[in-house]
Amino acid sequence: MTASSTAASTLVVIPAFGSPELTDAVVGDLCRDGSDLDPTVRIVVVDNAGDYVLPQGNISVHRPGRNLRWIGAANWALQTSARDGHEVCVVLNNDVRLSSGFLDGLLAPFAAEDDVALAAACYDDFWLHQRARTIPPTAAEYVPREVLRDVDFCDGTAIAFAVPAIVELGGLDEATFTRHGYGADIDLAIRVRAAGLRCVVTERAYVSHLRRQTMNRTGQSSEDNRAEILRGLDAKWGEGWRADVGLGPGSFPAHNVGSGASWYLTPPA
Repeated sequence: MTASSTAASTLVVIPAFGSPELTDAVVGDLCRDGSDLDPTVRIVVVDNAGDYVLPQGNISVHRPGRNLRWIGAANWALQTSARDGHEVCVVLNNDVRLSSGFLDGLLAPFAAEDDVALAAACYDDFWLHQRARTIPPTAAEYVPREVLRDVDFCDGTAIAFAVPAIVELGGLDEATFTRHGYGADIDLAIRVRAAGLRCVVTERAYVSHLRRQTMNRTGQSSEDNRAEILRGLDAKWGEGWRADVGLGPGSFPAHNVGSGASWYLTPPA
């Protein structure tokens, strides 16, 4: 099985639950770049709270009538992409800001490489293997670099899926990761790499992540999210899953507030 080699047709989905000012900002970033006017791109806000009013752009709003959570919205995006013939599906948190030319940069690996199944933007968040080399003051000031990193897994904050390959692998596992979907991105990456496909981070695209915005609105705690990750991954993959994704036995400690460098078997440079 190989991933698609073209990103000619793309569905971009932004799951949102309240905080309309955040969704407005990421929508504005996409419109700034003209992505909403690209005939090969369709952009949809999945309005899980049912009250979002689109401020601008050639963008659709899908109201499922219930909170699909991140994982449900991502699987809806994959299923819709497969049904409508999109080759690539992008899922963006609504609490991010995007670098200029973001979508072109994020999609570039699928056009250049025939075995990429997951691609993520570099960012300013926790995982060191995905962090930008230099963190700019704002996402709009980020300077793209022609660098593609092969990684063991991609954070789901701003992620692109090669639709045929990911659908064939079963998408994200809602049966195991039953709450928000924490850990489902790591699980999918394990399956992707077992199928001989690649997970990559591109430095051509960057996101600044505000973090915890939906978590705070829905009453999720960091410890609840940690429990979802560990229960799901332990149940599916046993004790060896950490090493499979380059993490050490001390990763995901309770009540963690420190740096993630100690979580890796070999910390990224």
